[in-house]
Amino acid sequence: MKKRAIILVVLGLLLSFLPNCQRKPKGGPLELLYIAPFEAGIKQGSDLPGTGIHYVGLSDKGAEILLDDQTAFKQKGDSLDRKGSPVEDVDLDLSLRVAWFTEETLYVAGIAKVTVRDPMPEVASIPTEVPVKYSNAPVTYRVEQGDYIPGTLVKYLSRREEGIELSGVEGYPYRKLGDSIVWEGRLKEKVFLQLNVRVIFIAEHFISVAGTATLLLAPKR
Repeated sequence: MKKRAIILVVLGLLLSFLPNCQRKPKGGPLELLYIAPFEAGIKQGSDLPGTGIHYVGLSDKGAEILLDDQTAFKQKGDSLDRKGSPVEDVDLDLSLRVAWFTEETLYVAGIAKVTVRDPMPEVASIPTEVPVKYSNAPVTYRVEQGDYIPGTLVKYLSRREEGIELSGVEGYPYRKLGDSIVWEGRLKEKVFLQLNVRVIFIAEHFISVAGTATLLLAPKR
């Protein structure tokens, strides 16, 4: 029940961020923002990859943690927020809480905000061993005719009797209202995206899609 309550709170917070999935700052490159629920178990003596969070183990003061080599003691429910750049052109903002801990493992849960600057999508297979994964980030996009779904090579070409015509998809190029669009590839050298959305609105000159994104990172060692 505790775990379910944490997930419901996290998802509620995520919904408030849905309009911010894509932004373009003045005078700057395109940015893609993904906000995902996040939970992880950090084994004793191990790091949470790409964060500088290291679980030392139990102590008489609670869970002993190193944050960039500075010692911190945490109790259940305490905050564990981190900001950094685990991969070039990627900003990570973790808003976490200590869910619980044992001698062997520290469990954390919260929200991960991942910003990818100047993405350059290309079709690529997802590596089987990527240490950092942020799953089920809700996304919604309005895609104008002739534009790509952000972060992908899927382009909305036209509206036809068969449905909307897309390029950049495998096989049959048409989708109708409620149909799915799946794409996976690379945004940057060490940043991979899996997108799974459905067509939720069709107009003559634009479509709207909504679904989830999974971002995978191969952080700096």
